[in-house]
Amino acid sequence: MARSSRRKAQQFWQDFWAFALKGNVIDLAIAVVIGGAFGRVISSFVQDVLMPLLNPLIPGGHWREMTVGSGIKIGSFLGNVLDFVIIALSLFVILRRLLPVLPKTPPSSEQRQCPYCLEQVPLAATRCRACTAELPPL
Repeated sequence: MARSSRRKAQQFWQDFWAFALKGNVIDLAIAVVIGGAFGRVISSFVQDVLMPLLNPLIPGGHWREMTVGSGIKIGSFLGNVLDFVIIALSLFVILRRLLPVLPKTPPSSEQRQCPYCLEQVPLAATRCRACTAELPPL
């Protein structure tokens, strides 16, 4: 019994490490870390550069500290919305400039193109993973 559970545990860890070390999982982790750092840079830009320029124009000054009723921090919420809009806009501009410049990766010989949505799917697939259409036989 102990040998079987040890083997299952060993298989579990092997499967876990195979999953964790896949390229796309590592790429996702890197993207999350860089995205978090980018968000902090944008938040700092809004809070430390943009808002000091705009605060004199806003009646009452520091709008991020504005509250409604019994402590509802509407100013903080609006500040986070502004941060999000600036982050989304800057990523949109960066990606719009960057994507046409990046080299297009040719499809591998183990994949084919879905005739309906043009997504790359494995040769053995009978349905497209993107549009779920039935694929014609090869």
